[in-house]
Amino acid sequence: MTLTLRHSGVPSLPLFNLNENHRLRSHVLVRSIGYDKSWESTGISDVSSVNKKDAYVAVSNVGGKKSRQDVPEELKVFWDDGYGTQTIDDGLEIGRNLIKSDGGPPRWFCPIACGKPIKNSPVLLYLPGIDGTRVGLVIHDKALGKVFNVQCLHIPVWDRTPMEGLFQIVEETVMIEHTLSPNKPIYLLGESFGGALALAVAARNPKVDLILILANPATSYERSPLFFLPSLLGDLPEEYYGLLPYAISPLAGDYIKIAMVRSYGRNHLESILQLVAGFSKDLRLLSVMTKILPKDTLKWRLKLVQSTAAYANSRLHAVTSQVLILASGRDNLLPSKEEALRLFRSLKHCDVQVFEENGHTILLVLLH
Repeated sequence: MTLTLRHSGVPSLPLFNLNENHRLRSHVLVRSIGYDKSWESTGISDVSSVNKKDAYVAVSNVGGKKSRQDVPEELKVFWDDGYGTQTIDDGLEIGRNLIKSDGGPPRWFCPIACGKPIKNSPVLLYLPGIDGTRVGLVIHDKALGKVFNVQCLHIPVWDRTPMEGLFQIVEETVMIEHTLSPNKPIYLLGESFGGALALAVAARNPKVDLILILANPATSYERSPLFFLPSLLGDLPEEYYGLLPYAISPLAGDYIKIAMVRSYGRNHLESILQLVAGFSKDLRLLSVMTKILPKDTLKWRLKLVQSTAAYANSRLHAVTSQVLILASGRDNLLPSKEEALRLFRSLKHCDVQVFEENGHTILLVLLH
């Protein structure tokens, strides 16, 4: 069940018109966009690296050779939007490969799974959660890529860029896109920490046509269990840190629902067997999170969330953008439902959709 509150009309997104029948696996490819040429490679196998000027041209591997393909002129009616083509496994595989040779500053990359954006398609900038990866968006790559030119922000594991530096990185890209297409809106899709970051950027750039989609924004950080986590981390011996993801995983998301997203059995028994196997695999994959978020990195990111949330909250009055908030009714990490209603009352142009049965990782289980 969903609860919807509206102040304004935010254009419909592919996120809410998803095909639940397509559940095929695919290998994940990405292409990176790096302003600093020394950090263009993301360290993922089968990656095509491109410069900023090539960001609007899809690159594919054909017979081991790169080929450029023309973008379509207009959006066509499609029955298969690609939802479910990739799963959380693919997202974690991306994260695992990123950290193998992860270094340098935060940077943007475009998932090749998004395909060729239509000509003059609007830009969608994805701002990740505390993990700094794009795991949360992975099952929506193909669907979003049919409508948007998708660019994802990656924050490397050992990066220590402060809040102001992240503002600058996002704002530089926003201003480039605004300069190239001043009459076209720019979409900011922010998840958790990324939601607070998106609000801060919008408050600092009120004259830019931004449309914000916020998935359980972390502006409620000081009223959440996460607020007490830094002090607990200080007392936690290093040898026990590896157990932390398993301890907090029930708070982070509904793994039964996440497993259901990728279940495509031909009958109920086959689907149930796949569900159990997927759930077991998810628990094993949680160990990857300690590599994506080592103890020192987690402590730094929590401070980053606190400062960004405080900054965004102090400037909500300056946000003139249209905002759509996706809030979970069963978010055990953040009081997301209550926060969505607070933001609804504070922001000038805000719509809210509350998904009563979802946990914190809403984008990994969002079906409609």
